[in-house]
Amino acid sequence: MNQVQQFFEYIFNAVKIFIIVQPWQTGIRVRNGNKIKKLEKGIYFRIPYFDSVFVQESRLRVCEVPIQTLTSKDLKTLTISSSLGYSLRNIEILYDTLYHPEETLQNIAMSEVASFVFINGIENITPNSIEQAVLLKLKEKDYGLNFEYFKVANFAVVKTFRLIQDQSYAYSRIDMENKK
Repeated sequence: MNQVQQFFEYIFNAVKIFIIVQPWQTGIRVRNGNKIKKLEKGIYFRIPYFDSVFVQESRLRVCEVPIQTLTSKDLKTLTISSSLGYSLRNIEILYDTLYHPEETLQNIAMSEVASFVFINGIENITPNSIEQAVLLKLKEKDYGLNFEYFKVANFAVVKTFRLIQDQSYAYSRIDMENKK
C-alpha cells in the first residue's frame, strides 16, 4: 500500500504546476539547470520537468553537537557537549557552499573546540572562551546563515576512562535534495 501511495505522490509532484512558499520559508527555483530565482513567501508557477524548486525554513534551527572528550595543552581531560543555533539568511549562498549544512557545521564546531582546547591550558579554558572561538570560526566564511549562538551545555574537567560507545541521538537535517 505504501508503494502505491509513493507512486501517486511521485506522479502528482511531477506534474504539479505551482508551489507555495510559506511566510517562514524561502526557496529557489532552478530552470533548465542554469537560471536561478529566489522565492520569498507566495505562490509561484513552475514548469514540470524544467523547474526544480527547493524550499527551506528560515526560522531558528538548533543542532546538537555530540559530546567530545578532549585533552588540553597541560594534559587535563575535558568532556564537553554543546549546541548551535542558526537561521537561514540567503538560500542561494547556502546551496552554493554547503551540501549537508548540519553535519558540516557540527564538524566545524567540533574541530574548533578541539583545536582551542588542545592549544590552551586548563586555566584559559572556559565555556565562554570556547563559545567565542567557535562563533568566530563559523563566521569566517559566508554560508548564507546567521549564527545566533553556540552554547556549551556541559563542561567538566574529569578523569576520564575512554570507552568505545555508540553515539545514538536523534538525527534530522536540512534535506538539500527534496524538491517540491
